[in-house]
Amino acid sequence: MNAREEEKNELRQYGFSEEVLQQLYELTDVDDYDRHLKARHRFAESGVATLPVMHKLLHSKQRVIRKQAAKVVELIAHPSSIDELLARLEDDVSGIRWIAAEALIKIGRSSLRPLLKRLARRADSYNFRLGAHHVLSKLVHEDDPEELKHVMHLTRSGGDTPEIIPVHVARALKLSGF
Repeated sequence: MNAREEEKNELRQYGFSEEVLQQLYELTDVDDYDRHLKARHRFAESGVATLPVMHKLLHSKQRVIRKQAAKVVELIAHPSSIDELLARLEDDVSGIRWIAAEALIKIGRSSLRPLLKRLARRADSYNFRLGAHHVLSKLVHEDDPEELKHVMHLTRSGGDTPEIIPVHVARALKLSGF
């Protein structure tokens, strides 16, 4: 079985309607950028209603499916996706991690508290720290507490001492009022 057939088989296992399946095939089936883009935008036009489908697909074994779902979630950029996107910051595919970080940035500062809480638990994850750094570097402002800025710097340079990150995250959460 080739990769395309595996993708289709996996999509069928989710129990989606035939209409949704056809739209998902357009999203993942061909190497046609314009077709993928149109399919992503059609899903995004459905807004929050399409997010449960995309959240399921973010857990797919197939990276093409995860990537396309992440792109749709990024287009919608709704706070209900924050936990799913935080999980994707540890995806084994760097492009998916980047899309997840960009989506969190688009969601805005409401993603900071959940990000910091997860960072305190996952400071040992190099990939998570890099994604957190990208998000923090875009969402932390000049007038934010110094401790929050320090956490941002630790996510980039704290590779040798990730065990100190949770301490600074706790302080940043307390001082920033998130």
